[in-house]
Amino acid sequence: MPGFDAELYLRLLGEQMLVDRDDRRRGPHRPHVAEAAAALVAVAAIAPTSAERLLDDYSLAMTLRNDPQFRRHAIVGASRPSTRSETKPLRPRRVVPCAHTIEHSQATVEVRYVSLSEEATSVAVTWHSDSSRPWLGAPPSVTLADDRGTSESAPFTGGGSSTEGRNGRLTTARPLAADTAWIELDGVRLDLRGKAAAFEASVERLPEQDPAAHYLWHRIAEPGELYEPGLEPAIEALLAAGAVSAGDPLLDDVRTVLDAMQPRGPHGAPAPPPGLRRVPEPWQSLLARQSHEDGPAGSVVLGAVTPSFDGFSAAVLELQSNSHGFRADVEVAPGLGQRMPFDWGVGPRQLAWWARDDRGNHYLGRRGNWSFAEDYGHGLVEFLPALDPAAARLEVMPSAETTRAVVSFALPWAGDGAGRDGSDL
Repeated sequence: MPGFDAELYLRLLGEQMLVDRDDRRRGPHRPHVAEAAAALVAVAAIAPTSAERLLDDYSLAMTLRNDPQFRRHAIVGASRPSTRSETKPLRPRRVVPCAHTIEHSQATVEVRYVSLSEEATSVAVTWHSDSSRPWLGAPPSVTLADDRGTSESAPFTGGGSSTEGRNGRLTTARPLAADTAWIELDGVRLDLRGKAAAFEASVERLPEQDPAAHYLWHRIAEPGELYEPGLEPAIEALLAAGAVSAGDPLLDDVRTVLDAMQPRGPHGAPAPPPGLRRVPEPWQSLLARQSHEDGPAGSVVLGAVTPSFDGFSAAVLELQSNSHGFRADVEVAPGLGQRMPFDWGVGPRQLAWWARDDRGNHYLGRRGNWSFAEDYGHGLVEFLPALDPAAARLEVMPSAETTRAVVSFALPWAGDGAGRDGSDL
């Protein structure tokens, strides 16, 4: 990119941002200068360290201007790391399906599965508060015990509401016996003779792409934005740097996909308008089913742990499907492959959560309830559109910079038109 001064371009954009108040009314999106900087780093127009130093200057300038949004940045984004830390990969664990309903004091607790590892024991639950005495905060801790007589307190982590139920886990600080025959939850015994579904886990390289195309497509797929990513500042920066040309079909494809993915239908699901132009896969098959609400109802417990890929490892513990979409209960190490609202950083980029069925359909995940620390993250990834009811097999594919993990498994309801329990979520 001879003749292009990326730092000067970004500083002019930052100075304009300080003068123009419009950049502060952009909702949860990143500031324009941060979007542009990340794109220029992706095409090697500027070094990541130089971009981070420049963004720190303008972050501080905006914070000092006493704008409420950027005061929030000072709390949420100031501790962001410039590089992802090295952490131990997730280890295989014993995961047991355990469909059981417990009438707990002030609540009904639906147990979905139990996970037993060398680090901790957790019970996945949906917690329904008594409507006459709903909790305003999180559900209380419970006591979990194993068949060796060991017991541990297990606080709840997760999200939801007292009216619709709270989905999450009850997790001990120290593990119970991994081979225990049962777990007691506040004295109620849960039998652990069940078996998780069979799966295959592998790692494969992502197809080669031009750096600008790779950045824009991965940016759309990232699950961190509350709404669509504001990609126009990134596109303008790539045009200025000569990384793409104004007539490149890539830009029409990107804008078409962004527009088609905007919530229009019920349940906030996108519904692309008729006559939508064709775009590259996996986006074409993703958009083709956007308005469908014919997904099967059911769940499958997996306990799958992937090999390491691009410094990440992931676990897909459970999948639940309903007519509108499906969700996966997952873990990730390290945990900081996440972007917070108002984030100014240029990296690390986070995982994109894709899924693909045996009929050629693709699905894209967004984070739901999520908890994370530097070395570990866990929660729900919500996929759209709804699963094709004729699909017999699914691959969940957390995707990083150069590689992706592939967790492949059969759908237990394939062929009978219903989920394992025959009920909706």
